[in-house]
Amino acid sequence: MALIRFFLSVTLYFLLATPLSAGVVPLLNRRQTATGFSLVPDGALKGAALATLCEQVLYQSINCNNFTKTLNEPKYHHSLNDTALTNSVCAPSCGTALARARTRIAGACATTPELVPGFPALALIDKVYTGWNETCLKDTATSAFCNDIIDSWTPVAKLEDMPKAQLCSYCYGAKLKLMRSSPYSGYDSHFAVMLDFVNQNCGGTAAPSQPLPSPIQVNETSPICSSGKTYKTKTGDTCDSVALSNSVSSATLYYTNPNLLDCANITEGLTLCLPLECRTYTVQKNDRCVPVAVEHGSTWQDLVAWNAGIDAQCSNLYGATPSFGTTICVSPPGGKLNPETPTNSTLPPGNGNTGGHGGSGDGYAKEIVDPPAGTVASGTTSKCGDYIQAHASTGCAAMIAPYAMTMDLFLAVNPSLKSVAECTSNLRDGVWYCLHPVKWWNNTASTDISIQAPPKSITSKRVWIPMSD
Repeated sequence: MALIRFFLSVTLYFLLATPLSAGVVPLLNRRQTATGFSLVPDGALKGAALATLCEQVLYQSINCNNFTKTLNEPKYHHSLNDTALTNSVCAPSCGTALARARTRIAGACATTPELVPGFPALALIDKVYTGWNETCLKDTATSAFCNDIIDSWTPVAKLEDMPKAQLCSYCYGAKLKLMRSSPYSGYDSHFAVMLDFVNQNCGGTAAPSQPLPSPIQVNETSPICSSGKTYKTKTGDTCDSVALSNSVSSATLYYTNPNLLDCANITEGLTLCLPLECRTYTVQKNDRCVPVAVEHGSTWQDLVAWNAGIDAQCSNLYGATPSFGTTICVSPPGGKLNPETPTNSTLPPGNGNTGGHGGSGDGYAKEIVDPPAGTVASGTTSKCGDYIQAHASTGCAAMIAPYAMTMDLFLAVNPSLKSVAECTSNLRDGVWYCLHPVKWWNNTASTDISIQAPPKSITSKRVWIPMSD
């Protein structure tokens, strides 16, 4: 039992980036630039039968921005959309620190190379190093970050519609080849098709395209399934089909089963551990985090907590990790599957100040306040309960991270910021932006609204939130 408890704690900590809580991805303060994170919390490896030096080395501090440790997820890594954060994470000194840490672990753990049978100790550093390499890849001609370049392109429905200058660019091909080179990346059969297409249309020597097998091969017959429920895969199964038929999150299913390599083409005969049951919802293409959460009586932070793979700002609800499926939990995993009970409130409800200073856990304020003295951004809604002042040194993601606000809602109420990719560059130093609108901020007519709207301005004790230098 001690070995089982150890495996659960370590596996879930490193697959889900948080200890002992399947499907929980913590809200991270992206403004944090303190350096030095550990792969393993002190004491977590006691009883793992590792060599003493091996255990000590796995507790070592790695001299990188703390955000770097979140790059261990096996997914497609997009631009961080924050120049200061990217430069800090991708500092050459961090690459050196990761390489040195890997060398030390390989040497110190030579006699005890596995945390548990089938789980290499090197997987802990290799998962982070893989995400770092993908995040920090630079264009050879311009030295710009490849993720920033690729994410700036207009999306196309088919690879055939992609301009050849983009398809055959250094960044596009190098990113796919880099993903394929690591078994810890999000590379799967979908990306293999993309790499084959690049090889066929852009000349040069064809590169291998098939995904590498995972070095994590934990004995699937071991009794380590916390829910106590398993599923035997059959031909035609996908993560979504299994998730829907068993009322679980498709991404959490993926994260908690290391032997599940490709959600679109699941090998027949695998024994999968099913996550805890929940009420599920299939995410649609244009869904946004806050409306989905509110519709199901929860907050966007709940969705982050209940579903592995949704990032800390809930900005990748659809499309960022398609290989993990689109079935999410909209109720607590393991909770009762009761139908939702509508509330009979007299005003559109916020849900208090949970999740951040002056904030509302679903991103909304309860009442309007007068705008602050100074310049408010053009087009920003006046139906706002909290404002925040931009500083030139702080990007959009870092600016809103501590305040329980999703990026999609922040952009919607501040249209001058335009898109995620353009947000930071469109911020104006000293200008005020709406941080938390009221829930009914976008109502343009009273038709079919049975509640009475609040007055246009309410004297409030809420304070504006200027960013600290």
